[in-house]
Amino acid sequence: MKKNFMKKLGLATMTTVAALSLAACGSKANSSSANDKTTTITFWNGFTSTDGDVLKSIVKKYNATNKDHVKINMDIMTWDNYNQKLPTAITAKKAPDFVAMNYGDMASYVANGTMKPMDDFYKQSGVKTSDFQTTARKLGVIDGKTYFIPMQVQGMYLYWNKDLFKKAGLDPNTPPTTWSELATDAKKLATLGNNVQGFVMPKDGGAIFENLLQDNGGALLNSSQKKSALVSPATKKSLEYLQDLIYKEKVGPKNISGAEADNLMLAGSVGMYINGPWLNAGLKKNNINYGISTLVQANKGEKKAILDGVGFGIPVSTDDSKTKAIYSFLKYWNTTEIGKEWSSKNKCAPYLKSVAADPEIKADPLVSTMYKQIGYAKPYYQGNKNISNINTNVVNPLIEKVLAGSDVTSSMKAASKQIDSALKGQ
Repeated sequence: MKKNFMKKLGLATMTTVAALSLAACGSKANSSSANDKTTTITFWNGFTSTDGDVLKSIVKKYNATNKDHVKINMDIMTWDNYNQKLPTAITAKKAPDFVAMNYGDMASYVANGTMKPMDDFYKQSGVKTSDFQTTARKLGVIDGKTYFIPMQVQGMYLYWNKDLFKKAGLDPNTPPTTWSELATDAKKLATLGNNVQGFVMPKDGGAIFENLLQDNGGALLNSSQKKSALVSPATKKSLEYLQDLIYKEKVGPKNISGAEADNLMLAGSVGMYINGPWLNAGLKKNNINYGISTLVQANKGEKKAILDGVGFGIPVSTDDSKTKAIYSFLKYWNTTEIGKEWSSKNKCAPYLKSVAADPEIKADPLVSTMYKQIGYAKPYYQGNKNISNINTNVVNPLIEKVLAGSDVTSSMKAASKQIDSALKGQ
């Protein structure tokens, strides 16, 4: 799954063809099977990559083995398509019974009153609340209510190409642990030539920048989250760091998208890159000799990172009579067996303590490394509906300007005004 980081919720006009398609997938059209003892529930998500194949297998197994007389009809589409269809489908009461939703999108749906609270899930028989990492549970909480049950949690991690490290005279088993060390190693890697990039920073790399900003003690918003906090020495330091590396030192391309950066890493021509767990599948498929570590820090010994994820939600258009059936699958998903299968096959961090304690998971260097970060990573401006718009329309354009050589101070001040404007307009 390629993660859409904080997209703004919008309502699209629905065509007749789309309406018919949604009606076919909606909760009313699939309310029950021919056997009136079976409850059929519909499920939308955006897992279109290899993780989608794993999800299909899990759903198929659930349908075949559950004793709650529940059947899931699942519809997988791209996240872009999903975010275009879902708002209108909810309004028209033709939405799926439950969905998998990106953390960054959740606040907008909740603010629009289109998702149901799910606090009672943790009170269900068979749900072991203490098995969930506290940070994972908190991802789904807005204003004290739970709208989102964890399905997958993740962050940004440091990937490095071990073969390129060795060629550059660096220890292939010792990645940098600080941003300063990353810069030093990136410069050495960039001297290899042959189109090797020391470090790649995408122009739409808001998630990377925001982790760096947090590490340096900065923030996008003030404590009340009602005004910009962007104009600060920490922001200037963070932007100058990226500009020095990319624009001045030329350790990587200055005008490249995240998708293009992914492709360079998958081609084996990037020494270091910061991205999410979804990159693992492609690197393995392409036989890249790589390593993964927790995110680099501003100072040795510090532990800071932003927590992100995907969770299950229930649209307000779903009839309450479906809740029990939906919770049946969510309980199944949050068992040690299924959690282990999802984490091991997709190489993503477990959020259930029982999964993390499994001997095979502990022996997996990729999964166990990512799990270390889950313990201290924290949700980013939890429940703030403005962050999606700010990230897309302010932060990413700011990064693009700075990487292209624009003056850092004036660019920072202009972006800060844009943030204040966005906050007033919401």
